[in-house]
Amino acid sequence: MNFLEKLDYLMKKKGLNKSKLSKLSGVPYTTIDGFYKKGYENTKISTIQKIALALDVSLDYLADDSISDEHFQPKVLRVDFGHGEMGAKKAPPLSGEAMRLAKDYDSLDRWGRQALRELAETELQRMEDEKRFQEEAEEPETPPVINLFINPSAAGPALGETGQSCEPYELKPEDPRGASYAIRVQGNSMEPDFPDESIVFVNHDEMRDGDIGVFCVDGATVIKQWHYDRMLGITYLFSLNRKRSDADLVITASSGRSLVWQGRVMTKKRYPLPGR
Repeated sequence: MNFLEKLDYLMKKKGLNKSKLSKLSGVPYTTIDGFYKKGYENTKISTIQKIALALDVSLDYLADDSISDEHFQPKVLRVDFGHGEMGAKKAPPLSGEAMRLAKDYDSLDRWGRQALRELAETELQRMEDEKRFQEEAEEPETPPVINLFINPSAAGPALGETGQSCEPYELKPEDPRGASYAIRVQGNSMEPDFPDESIVFVNHDEMRDGDIGVFCVDGATVIKQWHYDRMLGITYLFSLNRKRSDADLVITASSGRSLVWQGRVMTKKRYPLPGR
């Protein structure tokens, strides 16, 4: 069987569809659906690994068409670094903490394993975000100059129309590099990390669920945490300060409201969505 045939077989066996597999594995639904519409030849190994873990099979079984045994497990190479049999090498031992974690992982059901994987991915992403922020904050030879828009981004109800007035802003050593522009925050609904009158730096990197962004809603600019419910087709713009949940914006496909994304706010960390 090829990759898609194995995927269909395993999903049917476990009572899953593409949507449920997406939630279980952490792989976007569009990616899984794309296997069937666009092919899977260029799929990253890390993506197949996530799906294999969710389906409780080995990566080798899922990726190798020649392997038909779903219980197949690759042989583990034993390395000894000269302390075992002649020619044998043994890998450096894992720490006691890592061994305990591995043992605990093996004792979990698939939901527990999925939760542990999600936590690990969140922490790895946090470390990556911190590293990227630090790299962006390194001082270049000549400080770059970007536009600082004078009209603020409302951290609260949409207060004011989007304007084009701006002034040059020379990035300081502590400011992140890679920003397309800067804008001031207005209001208290994004406190404490983004207080009133503070400056945020914005680029045009792809938005991920839970990112902070700058949006134009019905002609007014706001800074909010973004979440899109694909099932319901609803866009949520959340306030980080949950005491100001009254400033949240909910935009449905049938609302008739205009929504324009203006950029992603560069942050030092990820923020959990409300209720998560």
